Amino acid sequence: MKTKLILILAIILFPSCKTQQLESKTSMPKVENRLEGELDYTKGGFELVQWQKGGDEITLGRIDEQGNIHFNLPEYDIKALGKNHNESSLESQFTMLKCKDKGEYDMMGQPLFKTPYDDVYSQMYPPMYVKKYGVPIAYVSLISDGRMLIKENFDKIIGSKYYWMYIDRDLEYKDSCIRPSFKDPNLEFELTADVAFKKGWNFIERNLVEVQNYGENNEQITPKKIHFTRSNPNSKDVKWYLVRAKSSEEIQAAKKEFELKGQ
Repeated sequence: MKTKLILILAIILFPSCKTQQLESKTSMPKVENRLEGELDYTKGGFELVQWQKGGDEITLGRIDEQGNIHFNLPEYDIKALGKNHNESSLESQFTMLKCKDKGEYDMMGQPLFKTPYDDVYSQMYPPMYVKKYGVPIAYVSLISDGRMLIKENFDKIIGSKYYWMYIDRDLEYKDSCIRPSFKDPNLEFELTADVAFKKGWNFIERNLVEVQNYGENNEQITPKKIHFTRSNPNSKDVKWYLVRAKSSEEIQAAKKEFELKGQ
């Protein structure tokens, strides 16, 4: 009788334990800022989405009414999307193009020489879009410093931006590149990468390690050294900010259309 009772309890309790484990893995830090109106996460309905290079939309998770981010990152066969999915090489996704002493590049900036990563299928997903009323109304910016939300500060403040990336295999990616500065052709900057990829989803950190001055009076700032590595989305260094992608008028129009369709 005792054995049967233990068996029954195990059957009942096992699914709930599994759910708790999944929830603990997918729960993410809280959104740092709270916007007004339809962008207020307390009103609910915030879905996190992105688009594969083939054009298909995928759901990456949601933001709940307390502003907590929950991920449900789907596994998929990235190779099945075909060669179009591989138009952007691994190196180009880390902006390691037109590097000095590495060889020639085509008009699109792709290398005309073979690399150890030519057959790798991967896709870097920059922001995660927040979908509500059937349209993307905002996106989530993942940064280490709130001042980086201002676009003019992107390449001036030492700190990190973060991205999700999907890859078809486990891979040790180590690379470096010295290339001309975007701001001043007389300057150069260095990119380095040391990423221990796991097959599937990876959380990538782009760290602006060092900056340099340029201009007539050295009043302008541009990157000098950028380092890429694999990070942890639960790190305290990662700040999650909602950023508006549509105006209030556009959101209200989408809401009316959504309600008319009875969705």
